[in-house]
Amino acid sequence: MKLVHFLLQEQFHFGMLTDANEYIDLDTACRDYFGVNPVKGADPSRFRDMRAFFAGGPDSVEVTRKIVEYIERRRKMGWTPRAATGARFLFKPEEGVRLLAPVVPGVKIYCLASNSKSHLAEQGKPAPPRPFLFTRFANSLVGPGEPLVLHSVGQHADLEVELALVIGKRGKHIPAAQAYEHVAGYTIALDMAYRDLQYPEAGTVDWVMGKGFDGSLAVGPWIVPKEEVGHPYPLRMRLKIGNDTWQSGDSSDYLFQIPQVIEHLSRGITLEAGDLISLGSLGGAPGFAFGSPGRKLAAGMAVEAEIERIGRLMVPVRPEAPPTPAPAPPA
Repeated sequence: MKLVHFLLQEQFHFGMLTDANEYIDLDTACRDYFGVNPVKGADPSRFRDMRAFFAGGPDSVEVTRKIVEYIERRRKMGWTPRAATGARFLFKPEEGVRLLAPVVPGVKIYCLASNSKSHLAEQGKPAPPRPFLFTRFANSLVGPGEPLVLHSVGQHADLEVELALVIGKRGKHIPAAQAYEHVAGYTIALDMAYRDLQYPEAGTVDWVMGKGFDGSLAVGPWIVPKEEVGHPYPLRMRLKIGNDTWQSGDSSDYLFQIPQVIEHLSRGITLEAGDLISLGSLGGAPGFAFGSPGRKLAAGMAVEAEIERIGRLMVPVRPEAPPTPAPAPPA
């Protein structure tokens, strides 16, 4: 199951991408399903966006499976999926569907640093005693197919593939043993950093200027529910830039795993449905280790990230558009 946010004719939809490469608007489809298959206490509002879906818990996943089965049964009868209101809820990519980052506006975004054994080794750093995190904001997000943006103020842009999880159940003071109860699903994150701005002087780290720029965090292309991914260790991970493999490994390389991270974060922060936690970078492949001069993004590069049982995220790299000139004063 691939849960997505998408635009069609500039209208927002929450739904899923099927194995037949068709997009279902789950908000409209579920209302039709419940109209034909009444369920006492059914709540179609859970399908209005990703956050509402995950707040519905495992039942949202189960209802979605039933909706897909319902659509397939009706199609075999020669019926074109369309709600009783006449609204369509099944679309094909060639109709102009555009995927968005599967992240709800306003959620919190957390990223782990120094969280893989291989990445620590290539930097010659000791393992931190506890999870080490920084935050990102909505301005840095881009979705599938949207470009990572190169800003001229930074001279050494680097990129990392990361496994990211989405919180599905609100909680605070969550013990490690209960952490997976609060996970909804998984996606891919591409974390871009300006190394020259992140480390401006020896011994200093500037997270905001290094990793907070517009268009510097690609997420997607969808979210796969945890029930379908299964245990997330190990999952094979790879980052390719053009024909070069920059990173290759698996999620068992992570130093702090999901239960420890959620327990640590929730000690003082209420985690809410839709919040995103990106688990950190792996080490670089031979020739593309951290700090290598060759490990530098340039405009025109094609990026492809892949994580087992989740999928593939592909984005271009583009220079920042020049500023729009101010209008000339009236004569």
